[in-house]
Amino acid sequence: MSASRTPVVEHGTLTLGRLLGQGGQGSVHQVLNKKINTSVNGGWDVVYKEYAPAVLPSLDASALAAQVALTASLSTAEGRWLCEKTAWPAAVVERAGRPCGLLMRLVPDRFQFAYRPLGGASRGDRRLANLEFLLNDDAYVAGVGLRVSERDRVLLLADLAATLTRLHRIGIAVGDLSPKNLLFTTAARPECFLVDCDAMRLRGASALPQAETPDWQIPAGEEKATPSSDTYKLALLAVRLFARDQTATDPAALAALDPTLGDLARAGLSADPARRPAPAAWAERLTVVAATASAKAARRPASAKPAPKPPTPPSPRGPGSARPPGTPAAARPPGGPGPARVPGGTGSAGVAALRKSAGRTVAVVAALIAVAVLFGLRSSGDDGSSTARSTTSSGQSSTGGAWTGGTSADDSGGGLGTSDGTDDTDGDTGDGTSAGGGDDTTASAADSDADEDATESPSPTPDPVGDAEVGSCFDDEGTRTRPDLVSTSCSPGAFKVVDIRHGTTDLDSCDGVDDSDESVSSHRHDLVLCLSYLNPGGDAYHAGQGDCVYGPNGSGTWYTEPCETGNFKVLAVYQGRNKSKCDGWPHYNLLKPFSGPSGAGLDRILCLSMNYPDAMGYAQVRQCLLKSGSGSDATFTNTGSCASSNIVVSGRTGRYEAASFCGNDGWTTWRSREYPELAYTVCYRWR
Repeated sequence: MSASRTPVVEHGTLTLGRLLGQGGQGSVHQVLNKKINTSVNGGWDVVYKEYAPAVLPSLDASALAAQVALTASLSTAEGRWLCEKTAWPAAVVERAGRPCGLLMRLVPDRFQFAYRPLGGASRGDRRLANLEFLLNDDAYVAGVGLRVSERDRVLLLADLAATLTRLHRIGIAVGDLSPKNLLFTTAARPECFLVDCDAMRLRGASALPQAETPDWQIPAGEEKATPSSDTYKLALLAVRLFARDQTATDPAALAALDPTLGDLARAGLSADPARRPAPAAWAERLTVVAATASAKAARRPASAKPAPKPPTPPSPRGPGSARPPGTPAAARPPGGPGPARVPGGTGSAGVAALRKSAGRTVAVVAALIAVAVLFGLRSSGDDGSSTARSTTSSGQSSTGGAWTGGTSADDSGGGLGTSDGTDDTDGDTGDGTSAGGGDDTTASAADSDADEDATESPSPTPDPVGDAEVGSCFDDEGTRTRPDLVSTSCSPGAFKVVDIRHGTTDLDSCDGVDDSDESVSSHRHDLVLCLSYLNPGGDAYHAGQGDCVYGPNGSGTWYTEPCETGNFKVLAVYQGRNKSKCDGWPHYNLLKPFSGPSGAGLDRILCLSMNYPDAMGYAQVRQCLLKSGSGSDATFTNTGSCASSNIVVSGRTGRYEAASFCGNDGWTTWRSREYPELAYTVCYRWR
């Protein structure tokens, strides 16, 4: 295939076979005398999609030609991948020099299955394995002849998320991402296959007007067929795939499988496109969850006839298709127990302080200081009573953390949010009793006499946990497994109390508290301190997805501020320093790292996108835009359709005021003085 010429086939040269499908857009026919990719195993069979006469007036022939020519402009590996994962348009079909349809790959056999009629013993015909089948309960799925496990569902969704990541990188937005346009297989490995590709949007242009399947629409007023709209529908599909329901919007079933996936879904269904996690974040987390998901497939019921849920209405497209809560990206490392620092040694008796650092909980027992007397061991109570007290371990391990990103659609990586299961004990047998005695041990008379000989009681010792108030600040001089809080001034590098949860020692009670990075509990006071790290790098350390920030190019203090031209929007927040995690985000162009306290696991990075003056900032060559105004007052808007635009981008360079680069074409330019590397000059022509 030549990159300089769009493959065109004359309709009269086609030998058509049987009719394979028919709908509002037209009809799909078997082709008997042509194949594509003949160098691959003898070639692939193709089908012909003929547009209905009513569709042709709205067909953008240039956009269709650009789709067909795309594979030749890609690398060999990228083009092969696109043709393996989608029924991408392979040639334009013309009658008398006018486009009337297209050729595309026949769906591979592995994406079909032997359909079993409900209630019948014999198998029916082979059907396309449409993902809509899986939006029903397990009894129905098994009843029609499909064997699908929970792990299969996880891996299917992971494959789709990875596919979307790569499509978006190429410049393709699916648009009508619904189960009718998605096929699947679980045979060799779970994977998806996308059809109805001529309705997708390539670099801002659509061959056909964008339409949406009922019950799969994006929020009203939002631009259709963008990476953001795809991420919304990916979240919707995830919710429904695990709810086994055609119309569900509650991520409860997904959250029951994995809380982080529930967070991803809630963020993905946000009305604000900027807050939706990219498909790469889904792909990585799903790969982690798949490792522990059940591989047991549901079986067909022996007698009862399963009843399907009502299917979604057919797509109007016709043929060709048969910061989240808790700033989730700032995942927290394992924490552990330890007494809060209380000078005076035995004055700390009775205080069991536990730490949860950034989302993970490891609840263990801090030892009570014991004094040996006469018949055994006893602990001195706060009121001086002579009663032995036992310590108990909660034995709990919770899963928290965040969602995580990836560098490419093919990546799979470990996830965050699983506790290490450490159980650190001092002087405890582990069965809930002290090592040397039972409960309610009575002191002897000699012990009472000794108490009477005391002439002066010791002064009360400071108690930083019990005396803390919202706004108090501490240095944590402990280790990663044992906090050691010391009161200090509220200066950069300290931890500030942003909330106090009374009547609980549940470290998870700080989840959802704004800017909470670490939680420390006290069994003695029955409370949890929610602590926020005052990062020396500025308050942008606590910025969430969708916030705007700004700071100097290099070292210096960064602050959150209202979004405006010239500052940066936060695309994602990740724990650690892995720069590659930002690569999968659309419009990513700067990474800002922040260091947390040494050894606390609170380092994080912000993936940032420059807020350019208008849509020209991220416009690509051949993209259509609407220009309004003139001179310095000109603005450029992405309308989502070439039909409603008046210019097309003809060139782009990272140089500022590069008028000569554009020749006789119109041009616009912009730069940031602080970040000149993000400047641009974009050329355009009138349509």
